[in-house]
Amino acid sequence: MATIKVPDFKSLFRPGILSVNPYSPGRPIEEVQRELGLADIIKLASNEDPQGPHQGVVNAITKAAQDINRYPDGSCYLLTQKLAEHLNVDPSTILLGNGSNELLNMIVRGLISPGENMVFARPSFVVYDLAAAVHFECGRAIPLDKNDKHDLVAMAKAVDAKTKLLMICNPNNPTGTYNSQQEVEALLQSIPSRVIVVLDEAYFEYAFADDYPNGISLLQKYPNLVVTRTFSKIYALAGLRVGYAVGHPELITQLQKTREPFNVNTLAQSAAITALSLPHVVKERCMRNKQQGIWLQEQLIRLGFEVVPSQANFLFVRHKMPAGLMCDKLLKMGVIIRPMNSFGLGDGALRITIGLAHENQKCVLALESILV
Repeated sequence: MATIKVPDFKSLFRPGILSVNPYSPGRPIEEVQRELGLADIIKLASNEDPQGPHQGVVNAITKAAQDINRYPDGSCYLLTQKLAEHLNVDPSTILLGNGSNELLNMIVRGLISPGENMVFARPSFVVYDLAAAVHFECGRAIPLDKNDKHDLVAMAKAVDAKTKLLMICNPNNPTGTYNSQQEVEALLQSIPSRVIVVLDEAYFEYAFADDYPNGISLLQKYPNLVVTRTFSKIYALAGLRVGYAVGHPELITQLQKTREPFNVNTLAQSAAITALSLPHVVKERCMRNKQQGIWLQEQLIRLGFEVVPSQANFLFVRHKMPAGLMCDKLLKMGVIIRPMNSFGLGDGALRITIGLAHENQKCVLALESILV
């Protein structure tokens, strides 16, 4: 029998792809339950909204499931119309995606050519780093400032003649910090209009600071601005993957060409349409998150953590105990939080999602048993 020659697959890929470590999501509850034999587990690792979808949304999904033998509405017509009404924008300014993650990748693929670059902060949402690495190694990462915020002045200075994109995560993941409207506008005024600025507002609905900017209100003044948001967080639809971008109609028209056919499935469209009809749910969840976040921050400070003030649904913290060791100890007690080693934030950095009251209490009690 002839020997089969296996190609050197690594030699076929660009250096940027070879350098990437695949995205590592938080461990699912079911996996931890099987491994450790625990019945009661709380997951405070992936910034999901802990309340789950509203029953009205579940009912809409159940109804829509009757037609899943048919392809989805490829144009997302009804969802686009509802979003346009909700945001008070023209439907031509909206682009739908399989989560905002896909939209960010579409923007990078659509705009960056070989030799061009994109500017973003580090640490920030890992998709910026991943997209830049696999797409012509085009990333230009700027460190956060001493307060764990985007250094927008330094980011503006990093823009050169080859820069096509600048990404801002506001509030930032994983730190929960934000840049004010004055800071964001100063950046927009300081860079060429040929540079597309993406304002990633995945946690927009949780933010409560008086000077936190609403990116969509800035679109008419800054045509080079694109705002991305998601239904994965406060709307509790992370498992369905639906996000949207809002920008100048001419820019959105071109980006539509990069969209995969039927990229937002039938159940996701139906769920998102229904979720938009329940504004009181968003208001209640925002208030619950704010109240629980304040309580959890106070408890963590009491236990010796350094806590970065957050405008999102998670807290970024530091402790002298190594993050990996702390997470392992908590895991055995049925509490899942996220070490930040993969973000390059040092061995004592962690991110803790703000859960329901009983989940936060269990997390604090588990930490007390480890640290006190």
